[in-house]
Amino acid sequence: MGLGTTVMVVGTEKSLSITWDTGVIEDDKPVLSRQTLSVDSAMTAQEAYDAAYNIASLTNYIIADIRLIETQTLGPID
Repeated sequence: MGLGTTVMVVGTEKSLSITWDTGVIEDDKPVLSRQTLSVDSAMTAQEAYDAAYNIASLTNYIIADIRLIETQTLGPID
């Protein structure tokens, strides 16, 4: 196996990454905090966006960035 072998997608995972502005300033820069959650692989961009804002409503932080990340595991590996 290896170079020249036909690749197969053997798994797909999604995660929702939210970057929070904590409201704290250090050295004239905002302090950010990132939270990443595993989510259902069928989650859409709209669902991810809505979920981030639903979570934000339970915090004292402001959303600085939202990312829906899809990771594909490739194979075969031998």
